[in-house]
Amino acid sequence: MPNTKPSRYPSRGTDDKETLYQILDEGLFCTIAFMREGIPHQIPTGFARVEDHLYIHASAKSHFMESIIGTEVSFSVTHMDALVLAPTAFDHSFNYRSVIGFSIVEEIVNPKEKLKFFNLFTDRYIPGRIADIGEPTPEQVSITRIARLTLANAAAKIRTGDVNVKMDENTPWCGLVPIEQRYGNPEKDHQQDQSLPLPEYIKVLINGSR
Repeated sequence: MPNTKPSRYPSRGTDDKETLYQILDEGLFCTIAFMREGIPHQIPTGFARVEDHLYIHASAKSHFMESIIGTEVSFSVTHMDALVLAPTAFDHSFNYRSVIGFSIVEEIVNPKEKLKFFNLFTDRYIPGRIADIGEPTPEQVSITRIARLTLANAAAKIRTGDVNVKMDENTPWCGLVPIEQRYGNPEKDHQQDQSLPLPEYIKVLINGSR
């Protein structure tokens, strides 16, 4: 498999497991890059991590899943943490955290295992939701394909800190502009009774942070 060590600023790279886990667990989407009929493709998709594996899912009729099962793909997750404003446009940058990896895609076919990870996807994004709405039906599980990617060949690259460029008294304003991602106020579906209270697990979700 390809080498994941960065060729530019290699000191920013790491394969430390806890660092990888933190970046991945804070991510909402990963991008899967693959070849199909000789043409490069990339698909953003939700995912869940369990130890050293990522799990993704799609419809059983998905051309995406059909194309990647049993093949090698590249995957990535990126967080943009701040704009870095420097004295020149050339030196402007971003503070970021990213993970890039390569993996053979393995399909999960056992119905019990599929149900387990189907529930994992839901509770990974909305903890407590499965207990509220119930598990998927056997039919819903059967028409969904779930695949596993290994983190064995994955690494992180991170930029943090200040501008790191020499300045003088004539330099325009320089520094960091933080970029934040947060949940907004929930909007109840128009079909529902507007007096229906907001579930506690959604209150916990929106009052937390990613």
